[in-house]
Amino acid sequence: MTKSMTGYGKYSKSTEKYDISIEIKSVNSKYFDINFRLPKSVSALEITLRQPLQDIFIRGKIDVRIDINMHTITKYPSLNTDLVKVYREIFTKIAEEANIENKPKLDHFLRMPDVVDYINDDSMEEELEKITYEAVIECAKKLDEMRQKEGIALEKDITARLHNLAENVKLIENAKEDVFEIWKNKFIKRMQDMGVDANYEERIVQEASIMGEKADITEEITRLKSHLIQFNHILKEEYPVGKKLDFLSQEIHRELNTIASKSSKQEIISTVVESKAESDRIREQVQNII
Repeated sequence: MTKSMTGYGKYSKSTEKYDISIEIKSVNSKYFDINFRLPKSVSALEITLRQPLQDIFIRGKIDVRIDINMHTITKYPSLNTDLVKVYREIFTKIAEEANIENKPKLDHFLRMPDVVDYINDDSMEEELEKITYEAVIECAKKLDEMRQKEGIALEKDITARLHNLAENVKLIENAKEDVFEIWKNKFIKRMQDMGVDANYEERIVQEASIMGEKADITEEITRLKSHLIQFNHILKEEYPVGKKLDFLSQEIHRELNTIASKSSKQEIISTVVESKAESDRIREQVQNII
């Protein structure tokens, strides 16, 4: 299974008591990195949601935004009568000590801290957290569906490019067969250009063999074939695959570079250049896969 790391999900839920709006965005990242923007009323969900969202998204930079519009009261004011009595005694004592005739007024008490407290409706808070949690998970599933659809498109594109690479490897393999003759003819021509007798067949064969061995790309071609087979298998059979495919794409690129450095045959070099363009595009696509 192949999934992309980029996507966007939106989900809304309304009740008689509140409206909940969820937005989740996901972009590329080597690791799982999540950021929450949520109201204070459901701040505890930041811890509760982290693991379930990681289980869904696996990897990527995730931004979660939660907006809640309340239609009802969740906190009720409560008068702290004991504290009011304490303040009144303090005010009275101050007035006596300072010989002040004015009595404390209502606004004097209201300015004092904790005179009026607010009591949470715990049952409503629990209900709000539960519904918000469910809404976030639904939104995450919608985003994940989008990432899966984009992953299918990525897999299709990469598979086509892998096929092109496999065809190019066949061309390279066929083109390498006459490498000995190429080097042999090069030595004969060089000796002729230098005015040296080119009839030293044994010497020419020996030198051509040495250079042919240095230019041999059989091992690189074998590894390339193996990498392409493995790449296709991982792409279609495993999940998550992004990090494995990133490593394999680097190995494919490295083998192509080695072939280019070893070969002096224009046909091979041209095919390698074309193959590296495909390989580069695969590497770009892989960066977006989970």
